Amino acid sequence: MSSVDPETKALQHSIFWSKVRRAREMDPGEKFADGPRLFDQASAVMRAGILAQFPDFDEDQVTTEIRRRLAIRRQIDEQGIYVDAGYIDD
Repeated sequence: MSSVDPETKALQHSIFWSKVRRAREMDPGEKFADGPRLFDQASAVMRAGILAQFPDFDEDQVTTEIRRRLAIRRQIDEQGIYVDAGYIDD
């Protein structure tokens, strides 16, 4: 049983389907261009998280840590350690 109240759950579903609709309406060129943009956004979030965890890191150390974490993720993907179970719903 979900601990999320029905109003919040409805909002989550609404946001999700709004994103799906927008993605379906995008032309292929826009979708293709979104890959690098999304990676840049994720990298910025990762960079901020690393700096929060290691405030004394300089730019080179942050970049090295990002590369290390991406290499770990790549190994996990290649070895099939993690399998996406999809969404858990009521």
